[in-house]
This record gives sequence, structure tokens and C-alpha cells, in this order.
Amino acid sequence: MRWVSGWYRLLRNTKIKSRLIFALLLLTTVPILLSGIYSYLKTSEAIESKISTYSAEIMKQLLKNVQLENRKYIGLSDSIMLNARVQQYATSYESLDEFAKRDMNVYINTLLSDQLELLQNIKNVRIVSTQETVIYDMGYSSIGEAEFARLATLIDQADGSDQWSYVSTEQGEPCLVIARKINSLEDWNKPLGYIYVSISEPLYSQQLYADVDMGTGTDLFILDGNGNVVSSRNTEILLHAPYPDAELIPLIREHEARSEGVFQAEVSGGTHLVAYGFDIYSGWYLVSTIPDAYLNLETRSIQRNILLLSGVLVVVSLTFALLISNSIYRPLTALVEQTSRIIRGNLNTSISDPGKDEIGYLSDKFNVMVDTVNGLLEQTKLEQQQKREVELQMLQAQINPHFLFNTLNSLKWTAQLSQAESVSVGLSALAELLRNTIVDKKEYVTIQEELRNIDNYVEIQKIRYGSTFDVAVEVEAGVETCLAPKFILQPIVENAIIHAQDGIDYDLLITIRCQSEDELLRITVADNGKGMAQHTVEHLLQGRESSPEGRLSNIGISNVNERIRYSFGNEYGLRIESAAGEGTTVTLTMPKMEAATKL
Repeated sequence: MRWVSGWYRLLRNTKIKSRLIFALLLLTTVPILLSGIYSYLKTSEAIESKISTYSAEIMKQLLKNVQLENRKYIGLSDSIMLNARVQQYATSYESLDEFAKRDMNVYINTLLSDQLELLQNIKNVRIVSTQETVIYDMGYSSIGEAEFARLATLIDQADGSDQWSYVSTEQGEPCLVIARKINSLEDWNKPLGYIYVSISEPLYSQQLYADVDMGTGTDLFILDGNGNVVSSRNTEILLHAPYPDAELIPLIREHEARSEGVFQAEVSGGTHLVAYGFDIYSGWYLVSTIPDAYLNLETRSIQRNILLLSGVLVVVSLTFALLISNSIYRPLTALVEQTSRIIRGNLNTSISDPGKDEIGYLSDKFNVMVDTVNGLLEQTKLEQQQKREVELQMLQAQINPHFLFNTLNSLKWTAQLSQAESVSVGLSALAELLRNTIVDKKEYVTIQEELRNIDNYVEIQKIRYGSTFDVAVEVEAGVETCLAPKFILQPIVENAIIHAQDGIDYDLLITIRCQSEDELLRITVADNGKGMAQHTVEHLLQGRESSPEGRLSNIGISNVNERIRYSFGNEYGLRIESAAGEGTTVTLTMPKMEAATKL
């Protein structure tokens, strides 16, 4: 491990630029290798795509051959079942004598002899009346009555449509069969019987696709809609039985729904390229399965060589890449960890890095930065504390002259319009307010104390306004002992008394509600006065809306909002909801703080 440590020290004393150039030269082998793999994969993909296209085209052509061949047998059955004499024969069979029946059999044999080419593949032609009486049987091969009964049931279940199926002769020879219902030409809804044309499966498959070469190991076969094998050129696949891989037919239907005629799938224990075609008339699927081993026979040797070369190059590249990357990663990781500690608020940290490169230089400067930040934070904390104390003092000082001005103005009106007794009441209330605002230096008071201040203020204002307004207070149980900044309700109540009743012809009602909500304290001051427009609400919160009488009552609204935010944060404060002619609701939100003792 000594040589590793030596290399590491050498790299740490080398510039990052030099290290990265070395790494770039080293890692050029990887892109070359990746290019080779990419070319191989693209070549394999192109070959597979061409084979897929080729297979799909072959299946289309084979499907056309199957459809063409099936139409021949449909035409053969048409020539019999639509023949006027055969129709008459089927209608009056029960009343005919033996001579007439023999004569009709000869006639049908003559009709079949005209299709000599097809006749070589046909094992049996049978016509059965609706009373299940056999009125014609070609008789080449015997087929059990149970098979014909099954075919008749299939036709009836399909509402009389043609049915392609399979049967076996009594000698065990597999056959394909088309079963059709014979309807009267005079009244098509009147059934006359059934016709069954049985075709030799070995001759059928040999004629269609026995000589088709789609690659070593490729199977070609026909499945019905239930996944049963109808025909196959592979003798190991059992006919008239479900295909060995039950998942094949669901996979075919799944890709058929996406209009994909070729797909890869695990079939019979191996990966195969599956191509298929569907004949809508017979309900058959013509399927080919090409093994993956055949598709990739030539490319597997190239793949093994590329993988071997790739393994060697990757091992060499990883060895040098790890050595180089660690020389950069480890010191950077240490720097990141220390930075994360600073983000979490721990500024008592430093980095010891003896490296001579850029990261070592950065670590030294990091330590200098941490020391500088510590000093600045201490200075900022002190300045912020001083700033908050000054701002609170200024906000408190702003309220006092504003409030005293309005109170003295009210007493001036009282002195002119009322007797000395009312002046005495007003002065008493004023004295109580002055004691709570100027003499009492507490920054926070209970809700009970704040509401007492409002009672005194309302008493003063009623000296001037009389009974033109009233104040109702609703306090949720337990809230009266909660703490709030002192003198936050008076500016809001004052604003309502001065402005809300201007221009209304009914008594003003101001309702104060104090309630808690989880960890929040909400105080709502609502009036039924004249309300205000939205732009007036915005100006009021900013302290820019002046009183028409020259008072500074509107400054108090913004003052209250700022005091709450300074005390608790910007997520708390004051919200105004109002509209012209609909009254005004002011909501104060702040954290819920319990008093140490109840007053």
C-alpha cells in the first residue's frame, strides 16, 4: 500500500489541471470502448429490426395464402349448399324414395368432382338436415357423430355464422373442418340443415408452409381463438390441444391491441421473436416463433470478445480513476462536511489540509472566512438588538403624542358642551390611560388589562359622541390572562369611532372578540359602519391615509401592525377586511402567550 500512499501525496501536490489532463488521457479508452459497444448494439438492433420486418412480411403473405386456401373450401361448400337441387333435396329428403336419394347423391358427387384439385385434400363432406338426419356423406373417412354434434352446437351458439374448427377421423387422422348452416334461398331465416367439409391437416399444412424457411429452430403453426393448436408443421406440437406455453395467446392479444405484429417474448423456456397474423373469417392466428439463438448466432462471438476487452479496460481505468478522483474527492468532501456544519449553525469549526494544490489553498481561506463570519455575526446580533430596542421605543413614542392629542381634543369639546361632572369623568379615564401608557413600562399586558384600557378610552369618547356608538366585548374563557403588546386595540377602536359612523343614519356597534386557535391568539374588531374601498385599506396599513379632521388616527393602524411584526415576526400582524357600505373587520394575529399569574 506504500506506493498508493506515495501516488496520493504526489497527486495532492500536483495542480488539479494536471490531474484532470492525465485523467482525460487515461479515460479516452472508455469512450472508444463505449463506441464499440454502441456500434455492436446498434448493428444487432438493425439486424433484429430487419428480421422482424422480414418475418412480418412473410406472415402477411402466408396469411394471404391461408385465407385464399380457406376461400376455396368456402367456395366448394357454397357450390353445394346454394345449389337449387340440393336445397330442394334437403327440404324434401324425408319424402323421397331410395331411387331419388341415390340419384341426388350422384348429383352431389358430380358437383364435387368439378373441384378435383380440392377433392384430393378433402377427407369428408357431410350434409345433415335440421332433424339431424344425414342426407349426404362422401364417406372417404369416418368421423364420429359426437364431433358433428359439437360443430352444430358451435354454429348455433354463434347465431348461425360459419365455424372453423378441427376434428379427428376414427382412424386418428387430424382434420380441419368448416361447418356452415344451410339456409333456404327463398327464406334466408329458414334453416335447412348443416354442411361439414373436413380437410386433411397434414396436406393442408404441407401445401401452405411446410417449405417456408424462416431460420433454424423456427416453428410455424395455427392457433384458434382459445389457444388450441389447429395446424403445425412441427410434429412435437400436439394438434387439437392447447399450445404448451399458455402465455402465448394472451401476449399475442396484448400486442394485437397495440397493432404490433412482431414482438419478443419468453416462449417454451427461451426467448423468441414472435410474428403472427390474424384471419378474421376463421378466427385463427398464424404464428411463427424464431429462437433468439438463431437471431444472434453471428453476433454472440463478437459480443464475447467485446465484453472481454471491456472488462480489461474497465479494470485498468477504474484503478487509475479511483486514485485520481480520491485525491480530489477526499479533501473536497471534508470541505463540504465542514460547510454543512456551518449551515446547521455550528461556526466553531476549521479544516486541517496540508495539501499544496488549489483545494489546500481553498481550505486555508475557508478557515479565514469562518473566523470573519463569527466576528460579523456577533456584531450583527448586537446591532439588531440595539435596533429593535430603538424601534420599539420610537413606535411607543409615536403612539403617546398621537393619543394625547386626540384625548385633549375630546376634553376641549367636553369643556364647551358639557357640565363639570362629565369633565371629571373624562379626566378620571384619561388619568387611568396615562398611567397604563406612560407610567407603566411593561411591554406586554394581559387581554384583561388591554380591555380595561379600551373601557376607559370609550368612556372618554362617549363624552363627545354620546350614545351614537356602543362597544360589545366577547372573550373566550381562559383568553383574558393571555399576554399581548400594550395599547394595540385603542388605535383600531379609535379609527372605527372616528371614521366608521361618518355618514350613517344608525347607531354604530363595535364588537371586540378575543379567542384562541391552537397556538394562536386572534383578536377581531368589527363594526357595522360605512366601510371603505380596497385602496383605502392598503393605504391605511401603510399609514398613508390621513383623517379628514387632521387627526393621526390612521397612523396608529400601521403602528400596531409594525409592533406585532417586530415583536413576533412577519408571519403575524394585522389584516383588514372591508367594503363600502358593509362595515370593517380588523383581525390581529399573534402567538398565544400565557401570563405567569392571573390578575
